[in-house]
Amino acid sequence: MQFLHPAFLFALAAASIPILLHFLHRRRLDRIPFAPMRFLLPTQERQSQRLNFRRLLLLLLRIGAIVCIVLALARPTLTGGLNWLAPEGTGVSVLLLVDDSASMRAQGSEGILFEKAKKEAAGIARGLSGKDELCIATFSDVMHPLLEDFVSDPSLVLAALNDRQCGWRRTDYIPVLQSAFDLLDRASKPHREIHLIGDLQRTGIDSVAAAVLSKRLTDEENVHVFLRRVEVEPFVNRQVERVSRPPSLLRPGETTNLVVDVRQDGDRSLAAQLFLEVDTLKVGETELELPPFGRLRHSFPVTLPTERDLSGVARLRPDRFPVDDQRYFVVEMSGRVQVLVLRGLPQSEPRRDPLLFLEAALDPRGGGRGDFALTVEEAVRMDVGVLQKSRVVVSADPYELGAARLAALSTYLRGGGTLLLFLGDPRERAYANEKLLPQWTTARLGPFRGGRESFEHLELVASGHPAFAGFSREEIETLQEVKLRDFYHLPEEASTTLLRFGGGGAAVSEIEVGEGRLILCGFHPSATSGNLPYSPMFLPLVQRLTGYLATAAWSRFGRGVEVGQLLTVAAPGRVSAASLLQLRGPGGKLWPVELDAQSLPPRLRGARASEPGLFTFLVDGQEWARVAANVPRSESLRKFNDPKEFKEAVFGRQAKAVRALQGEEVEKALVTARRGRPLHRWFLLLAGLFLIAESLLGRRISALGEK
Repeated sequence: MQFLHPAFLFALAAASIPILLHFLHRRRLDRIPFAPMRFLLPTQERQSQRLNFRRLLLLLLRIGAIVCIVLALARPTLTGGLNWLAPEGTGVSVLLLVDDSASMRAQGSEGILFEKAKKEAAGIARGLSGKDELCIATFSDVMHPLLEDFVSDPSLVLAALNDRQCGWRRTDYIPVLQSAFDLLDRASKPHREIHLIGDLQRTGIDSVAAAVLSKRLTDEENVHVFLRRVEVEPFVNRQVERVSRPPSLLRPGETTNLVVDVRQDGDRSLAAQLFLEVDTLKVGETELELPPFGRLRHSFPVTLPTERDLSGVARLRPDRFPVDDQRYFVVEMSGRVQVLVLRGLPQSEPRRDPLLFLEAALDPRGGGRGDFALTVEEAVRMDVGVLQKSRVVVSADPYELGAARLAALSTYLRGGGTLLLFLGDPRERAYANEKLLPQWTTARLGPFRGGRESFEHLELVASGHPAFAGFSREEIETLQEVKLRDFYHLPEEASTTLLRFGGGGAAVSEIEVGEGRLILCGFHPSATSGNLPYSPMFLPLVQRLTGYLATAAWSRFGRGVEVGQLLTVAAPGRVSAASLLQLRGPGGKLWPVELDAQSLPPRLRGARASEPGLFTFLVDGQEWARVAANVPRSESLRKFNDPKEFKEAVFGRQAKAVRALQGEEVEKALVTARRGRPLHRWFLLLAGLFLIAESLLGRRISALGEK
């Protein structure tokens, strides 16, 4: 409990007045012995004791009434853990944070959620005192200040907010709140507040970053955070979850299938009408019956164009969250895939050489006439220039790459490159565990298993993975009949297991390395390591894994991004510094494009995707490439925290400087959160009860005294 006017507490000294009057008005009685009264003395003593007790009670009631009146004048408030109150007249620096991420586009009876948040922010601005100063910013995964500095005029804040439209980006609270603390450093008032207004949706929270933020809030003793949650009426949401292409390489003019995944979060079956449009023309339509809390997948056959990539959108009829009712896509024609094949440890005889079988699998017709254009090099003499131009690197038992080449390979991977790595030589383990794998993952090779008695079968774990999509049951059974003799067990907890050994342990794992992708195999395909190279599934397995890596939509070669990410594609060979390079947005707006000639291969780098849709790179006015931008799928989860859960997730359970603005009227909620719940009315009521009791008891005592 704290007091808004603590100066009145000095008046508590008035509580001593009834005590003084009590002792000053005590009657002194002279004792006169009178024989007949000795029989009445016990009765008189009992009556006297009763009268003294009532007088003492009357004194306490008078003291209590004075104390309650003084406390009421001091305006006590129940703060519920808020450990400061700005001194009267000093003012507070207030930063309003309004969520404008894509989840705020949900529609309710009062319009979209962002408009409701704007009204709440306006209410807070109007509820501030004239001594306060104010700044406002919107946020998603980054903070966007709408004013350059703190101002004392709320109308400037309201004008800046009224012009703001809701965005399309994902939500990330931790970096936004860090930026908010940095902005508060420019405030002039010693006491400062952050008011966060949004749906408080659940997002992935980095526990380390959250701990740093919590410590910063603890160190900033005069900074407090207020949470105001806005929400719409509950509804069932449908969404186009993804549009995926086959993992195989695609050629112009071929017919292929585009697979569209649709899901819903309701507890009843729900009908959904799905449309597929290519180049603004509707090419497919179907009616789906979505199961409760489930998804359905539908395939649309499409014929690939002969002159450009295929692009379009899969859409549903809009619901109350239209953000995720459509998903844009670009299907890139494959052409021949540049594959760099790196030869590792030297082998004593050809049948022990895994590259003999890998080259045959990637180029079965010979002469470079297949889907993959191979460049074979010794790993220890790897050409970094060739590395940067390759979509996929395939290597078996690389050894002693050297610091420079290992660093180049790591940079390639983290920048969006892909690597298919086979490790099955017993001489490889120390180098792989000490120098190679630590560059990319926490996974390490287990003990080497070798010899005629160590045969292991393979088991397919990730049957839904794109690399294995389309395999028949017979093909999967044939693959699982393969016997391997020389191999390493891989840990399953450090990666995504695709294939595992029958006796336990991962055999083939997929690992994210920055923006790139590594597929790690705990064996190599040689004639001495088992019968895998002779299996009819060896060629499909190697080609599927390589084709998957070549067509996976990573930033290096991908044509799909989230809103907010940088739009970039490989530059055409004819481009030069004199070329006119532009990026055209979905609405026709043009942005300049930079040519990054230092990148290998050279890249065109445009603006960040500002909205969902298809963005087109233009070279000298001619279309070169398209990129699809979509709203992050995390914005469709529709799961939210209440203020208490948000506080614990972001600031920690012990954070005392974080409070919720509760109640329908935000102005009253702000007063309550700032000043606490007022208690003066209760003290006035208690003082009144004391005075009534004092009056009744006083009359009773007077009547007894007269007797």
